[in-house]
Amino acid sequence: MHNVSGGHLVISVIVPVYNVERWLDRCVTSIVGQTYKNLEIILIDDGSTDKSSEMCDAWSRLDDRIRVVHKANGGLSSARNEGLGIAMGARIAFVDSDDWIDSEMLATMNRWMDEQSAVDVVMCGTIKNYENGREQCIDGDLPQRVFTSDQALHNFLYRSNRMASAVWNKLFDATLFKDDEGKTVVLFPEGLDNEDYYLLAHIYRKMRGIYFNPRGFYHYCIRTGSITTAGMNAHSLDKGISSERYCNYLEKSGYTDKVALAYGRMQGWYDTLYDVLNKQADGATIAYCRHRLADRASYVLSSPQVSVLRKAKIWAMIHIPRIYHSLTVLKGEQ
Repeated sequence: MHNVSGGHLVISVIVPVYNVERWLDRCVTSIVGQTYKNLEIILIDDGSTDKSSEMCDAWSRLDDRIRVVHKANGGLSSARNEGLGIAMGARIAFVDSDDWIDSEMLATMNRWMDEQSAVDVVMCGTIKNYENGREQCIDGDLPQRVFTSDQALHNFLYRSNRMASAVWNKLFDATLFKDDEGKTVVLFPEGLDNEDYYLLAHIYRKMRGIYFNPRGFYHYCIRTGSITTAGMNAHSLDKGISSERYCNYLEKSGYTDKVALAYGRMQGWYDTLYDVLNKQADGATIAYCRHRLADRASYVLSSPQVSVLRKAKIWAMIHIPRIYHSLTVLKGEQ
């Protein structure tokens, strides 16, 4: 495999696979059917106990662009890191194995990357697909635009303009993951959920810019039992923990917007508290998250850069979390 094949850049598509026999064929079919053909498709079987492992091998026999790695179960970050360690393409894409992508996604995003001389990441719109057949384009009303590194980080920390999203709706220049010697050094945090935010903080800090276009190419499938819909578990506080880690990294790297950093830490614990309330956590867990949120919110609540309405919502989440959570659920907002 080479970075350029037949005059076109090779795109490495990394697909972590774990017990997804029901959805895997749909996912891989959507990748091998891309109109952009110069692909290296890396299926990382993360210790599956259903038929996913055999299905990966069957796909590799059907298409010689597919590479399969079988490994002991280590979680989503571990599987993606395994793929990053062996990817040989000039550009990197990620697809989750229970999702699927439009046939034009990689060709179009690759063209966007070629056309935008000041970016090393491009991002498309996302369509949520629910088990009852309902679809929702979650960013179709946003305008296309280019964000510089600092602009992307600012919006990421304030959770605005979809800069705080996932890795699977993006195409990355592969050099962003490597050091000057070509060693892969930007990796997902193993043992921690909310891994996409952690990685994006590092990528946004390193990149020149990102181009966003709202065309909905990535189909994100919401299903019962997935990581994002699971009940209380050992990773239920990871949004808060992750926010501490990536904000610490940004601070140490020289990022100087103190209000944005404070907001990013606060928002991590705000989201964590909201999630554990959704999952009907015990009183001690809720109290711990309230304490962490209150501690991280003090700087934000005193900042003139944060709106009065937003401060009121943060105050309510700290002081009357159950009442405020119930009201937001009724109103369909957070």
